Amino acid sequence: MISIIAILKAKPGKRDSLKKALQALLLPTRQEPGNIEYHLYQLRDTPDCFYVREAWRGQEGLEAHIALPHFQAFILQMDELLAEPLRLDYLTKVEP
Repeated sequence: MISIIAILKAKPGKRDSLKKALQALLLPTRQEPGNIEYHLYQLRDTPDCFYVREAWRGQEGLEAHIALPHFQAFILQMDELLAEPLRLDYLTKVEP
């Protein structure tokens, strides 16, 4: 399993547009066969920042996700919406 937290910071004035674009990814991504979980969070104290907590059955599922039309459409919007590059933090489970 691959677990990731994606961190996305909206450009000034683009918070609502980024939120809408991220929300549009939720349903189609959750229906992908390689997806285990895909949850969107907005920071309470820094509302221009969003986190996506996601888990994949393996590298193949993640790569398939990146290639799908709904994610490719999001990629085309990133320069317009993001204040800084998308950050992906890969997680390692430490509990038994």
